[in-house]
Order: sequence, then structure tokens, then C-alpha cells
Amino acid sequence: MKNLSLLILAILTIVFLILGNTYWQDRTDISSESPADTQVKDTESAPTEVDTEKTPQSAYKERTSKWPENARKQFLEALKSNETYKVAIVGSPSLGAKSGGWSEQLKQELIETYGDHIDVKLFETDTTSTEFINSSLSEEVTSYQPDLVLWEPFTLKDNTVGVSPEDTAYSVNAFLSDLQEANKDVTLILQPGQPLFGAVYYPQQVDELKAFAEENNITYLDHWTEWPESDDEALQEYLTESRDVPSEKGHELWATYLKDYFISQ
Repeated sequence: MKNLSLLILAILTIVFLILGNTYWQDRTDISSESPADTQVKDTESAPTEVDTEKTPQSAYKERTSKWPENARKQFLEALKSNETYKVAIVGSPSLGAKSGGWSEQLKQELIETYGDHIDVKLFETDTTSTEFINSSLSEEVTSYQPDLVLWEPFTLKDNTVGVSPEDTAYSVNAFLSDLQEANKDVTLILQPGQPLFGAVYYPQQVDELKAFAEENNITYLDHWTEWPESDDEALQEYLTESRDVPSEKGHELWATYLKDYFISQ
């Protein structure tokens, strides 16, 4: 019996020593880590937050990358000073201003993109370029004092009633002069009306408008590059039966071209 008790005591002593040694080793490992080491580990394990959102200034700078340099500069300056940048879209009934045409689609897209930093007004009338510069609507546009004017200068109407390319060019210069009196930093951008299926002389007049714009350093947006050729019957799908305005499909094509220009992705 005495021998059994000694054996049990020996076993308990050995177990106690093993447990004590294990505990001591754990304490030693913990204490060997300095506060600095612990801090480094905490830092390494913590996720790093990166601000991936761009500032409004840099975002708008990318969005306006295709604009004329002067217009882009003026817009970004207006953004800094918290002023509203004014855009006027002017032209014939081809604008579809009251029927959800390309001009209205572009206006909504501009407002959705640039918010309160931009104001867009549509000016639509059925007239010639020479009649327009002496009209009350022309005065309305200049009174608005726009910073940028996108103008479809009634080329189709001019061609229809016999206004010469020279007279159209004169009207453009006269209108630009009036705009600059109201706002010396204004930017004028020209574009043609919609193309016509089977037309012969109208495309020639449009070509002269394009050449005039290039010679006078006026930005010209040639959206005709996106339409079917004038001798392609597919073009008729983009025009109404009267051919004087685009069809819904034509408005969509025209709007897509301009959205891509004014709102770069």
C-alpha cells in the first residue's frame, strides 16, 4: 500500500512539473514580444483604406476632354468659382426640342452629368440663317449670354430657299459677333442638319459650311460620319416621310454622337 502511494505521488509530481514548464514557456514567448512588435503586427493586419473616388474637378476634366480648349477651360473655371456654365443649343425644327428629339436628349444628359454646374436652353425656329440673325430669337440667345453655343445654322432651309453658302457664312460671322459682344469668351460650335437621301446640292452646301468653319477656326461637329451615305436607302429609316426632320431613329443616332462628344467616358 505504501509503495502504491509513493508511485501515485511520483506520477502527480511529474505531471505537475510538465504543466508548470509548459505554462512558463507560454509566458516567456508572450513577454519576449516588445510593444513595438505587437504594434507592427496590428498595423500589418489592418486593412488599408484607399480613396478611389475622383474629385469633381478631375472627373469633369475627363468628361470634357473633347471640348474646345477654351470652352473646357471656362467650364472648369466656372466650376472652381461655383458659377453656372451656360449652354445654348440653337437650330431648326430638326432639334426636336418639343418632341424629345436629340436636343432634348442631349440637354437631359448634360444636366444629369454636370448637375447644377450647367444650364442648358434650347432655341428652335423654322427660318433661314439670314432671317435668324435679324430675329427676336437671335436676340434671346445673345441676351442669355451663353458660354457655349451649339448651332445648326439652318443649312437645309438655306439650301431649300436658295440662300448661298456665302450668305450663310456671313450670317455665322454676324451671329458670332453678337454673341461675343454679350460674352467675349463665348465658344461657338457648328454642325449641319440631318443628311437627305438622294440629295445632290445640299451636301455641297454642307461641305462649304465645314470648310468655312475650318478656315475660321470654328469647331465643326461632323455627325454625318455616323449616318448612312446619302445614296444608301437605309438612310430613309433615319428620316421622317417629309425628310425635313429626323425620325426617332435619326434623333437617337444624332444624340448619341453629341453625347459622346460632350460627355467623354
